[in-house]
Amino acid sequence: MNKKKTIGIDYSLSSPAICVCKGPFKLSNCRIYYLTNVKKYEGDFYNGKINGLVNCAGVTFGNDLFEYTNNDWNKTYEVNLKAPYELSRKVAKHMKQNGGSIINITSLNSELGFPNNPAYISTKGGLKQLTKSLAVDLGKYNIRVNNLGPGYIKTNMTKQGWKNNRKKIEDRTILGRWGESSDLVGTAIFLLSEASSYITGQDIYVDGGYLTKGL
Repeated sequence: MNKKKTIGIDYSLSSPAICVCKGPFKLSNCRIYYLTNVKKYEGDFYNGKINGLVNCAGVTFGNDLFEYTNNDWNKTYEVNLKAPYELSRKVAKHMKQNGGSIINITSLNSELGFPNNPAYISTKGGLKQLTKSLAVDLGKYNIRVNNLGPGYIKTNMTKQGWKNNRKKIEDRTILGRWGESSDLVGTAIFLLSEASSYITGQDIYVDGGYLTKGL
């Protein structure tokens, strides 16, 4: 990915953050900037060629269905679904001439219903279908859009599951372990690179075989 620019946006922080990578995709070529709003981001970073976008922000608020608040629903929607939609449209305008790749980070909940989290499950299911819609609309510009769905990855968001259900989840996972964030890197690089130039509108799960296992 030499001489290419890839950006990742995280809206789950107190201030929106953008990671811009110039040159080969590695930490030494990347800088993180904290921005106050999308308008400033648009002016600062849309200059020049953009080759890749990774929509990786996500929030979750678990609660009993009858206690679930509209505020938690709206915030989940804003981060998990609206932000990828708006950012993909804005970035795609700057990819139209030369093509590019967009990755949306989905979830096992794009496929499965879990209890006490209606907004997260709804938005991740919606994001899966948004990707397919964008793939159809942007394919004529050689812009590819795909989903990368993590399984159970050890992060701050999953620490309760790690604490309370670690063994149960490991037993359900074919490879018998929780994933690390580093397990997602290879697939992300593949989807951003020309190695995946004939792949769009697809769901790729990095889940250790969780969705595949039956009995």
